Amino acid sequence: MKKIFAFAATLAALAAGAAPASAQIAPRPSPPPVAPPGVTATGSQRLHDPNAETEQQRMPTPGWPAPERRAAQAGPGAAGRPSDSDGFSVDAILAALYASVSHGEDGQPNFDRMRGIFLQVGMLVPPKDPRGELFTVLDVDGFEERVRKSIAAAKQKGEPTSFFEREIARKADCFGNVCQVFSTYESRHAPSDEKPFVRGINSIQLVNDGRRWWIASVVWDTEKPDKPIPAQYLPNVPSVIPQEYLKKN
Repeated sequence: MKKIFAFAATLAALAAGAAPASAQIAPRPSPPPVAPPGVTATGSQRLHDPNAETEQQRMPTPGWPAPERRAAQAGPGAAGRPSDSDGFSVDAILAALYASVSHGEDGQPNFDRMRGIFLQVGMLVPPKDPRGELFTVLDVDGFEERVRKSIAAAKQKGEPTSFFEREIARKADCFGNVCQVFSTYESRHAPSDEKPFVRGINSIQLVNDGRRWWIASVVWDTEKPDKPIPAQYLPNVPSVIPQEYLKKN
C-alpha cells in the first residue's frame, strides 16, 4: 500500500511540473507583418499608403466643385451663378461655354459660370506659342489670370477688349457618358461685325455623371493661311479665311 501511495505521489508531482512546460511550448501568435518603410499594414493585410489621404483630397470627385468654390458660391455673387441647367444637355453646355467667354468692351468673361460647367481638374489648352517648347495647360483659374492680363495689355495699347465667340459648325461623337466634340468657332469684337477676326476649332471632351454634363477639357487651334479649316468642319459655306485675319497674321 505504501508503494501505491508513493507511485501516486510521483505521478502527481510529474503532472504539476508538466503544466509550466506545456505552457512554454504552446504555439505563440505570429507577430504582425513588418511593412516596408513608409507603408503600414492594416488588420486585413491591405497596405495603406500614408500619402493616400492627401492624394484623395487632391483628386476631387468629378462633377462637384472644390470646397473653396462651394464657399464662393455662397458669397455675394451666388445669385448670379447658373444652375445645373447649363449641364442639362450637350447643346446646353456648349452654349454656356461660348456665352461665358463672350463679353463687351467694359466687361470680362463670366468665370464663375465657367467654373459651373468645368470639372475641377478641367483643362484649357490654347495653341502652342511658337516661341516656347511646351504647351500651356490651364485650369479655369489659370485661364482667368491669363485673360485678365490680356485684357489689361490690350487696354494699355488702345486695342479693343470686347470678345464675342459663337459656334458655326459641330461634329460630335458620343458613347454612353462621354462625348468628343469638334466645335468650329468664329470670334468677333462685336456681334454685329460682318466678318470674324479669327476662326478655329475647339476640341471639347465632355463627361456625364448620371445627373448632368461637364467639360473635362477644351483644346483649340486657330485657322492660318497655310492651315485652313477642313470643309467637313464647316457649315455649307465656302471655306474663306477672313481678310482681316490674314492681315493680322
